Amino acid sequence: MSDNQNPHAVISPLAWDSDFFKRKIGSLTGALSEATISASVESARTDGFEYLVCRPPVDDAAAIRALEAAGFYLTDVGVTWASSPAAYLARHAPASAAVRHATAADLPLLSEHAVTLFRRSRFYSDPFFTEADADRLHVAWLANSVSGQAASAVLINPDAGFVTLKLTKNGRGEVPLIGVWEQARQRGAGRELMTAAVRWFADHGVTLVTVKTQVKNLRAMNFYHRLGFDLLEMDMTMCCMLGGRIPNTQRNAR
Repeated sequence: MSDNQNPHAVISPLAWDSDFFKRKIGSLTGALSEATISASVESARTDGFEYLVCRPPVDDAAAIRALEAAGFYLTDVGVTWASSPAAYLARHAPASAAVRHATAADLPLLSEHAVTLFRRSRFYSDPFFTEADADRLHVAWLANSVSGQAASAVLINPDAGFVTLKLTKNGRGEVPLIGVWEQARQRGAGRELMTAAVRWFADHGVTLVTVKTQVKNLRAMNFYHRLGFDLLEMDMTMCCMLGGRIPNTQRNAR
């Protein structure tokens, strides 16, 4: 952790991200005022950081304005949905036996789809990352999920899609990623994968299941709403490049 002149703003290195992207990346937390943000950005630049991430409360307009004034730009608005396993499973039929635990043998199939399924991820729209960076990230994320480093389990239907599952320290169950192959959409594959995930969480004593998507992903928003999930919370991701570059929002435009 870097030492800042103002103790109320903290820069924390993101070790995995920095190692993966080969650029020093950190997160900014604490009291977000113009003074603390300015001091933190200068401290980060001196310490060799190239990129900072900050997630201010969505209702803190003053903090958001201060971040923008310091060069931070919006990369994502996340929406978290939640349901109790009991309520969900009461509404949906059990998943078929085609859904099973993924193994290392499934990685070629998962990697093939990883570069097409998550184009609404912030990594594809953030000008700090190239398209190749984002592709590599999602391939690595799935590999680490299957190995148990990034997820507690991964369920797959090789003909339809997959879902990753994570048990959290607060006793919740999270669905970090869910993906349905293009040819399997509109056939109930997503519902079946989610039902298998919720059943797995229920079997592991989880009482609340959450899944997060981007507010711009209307298809996913409607999907979780149809399944019976309720809106739980929203968050913003704002980022700053410290190399003196101006964000080019058209670089990864599609």
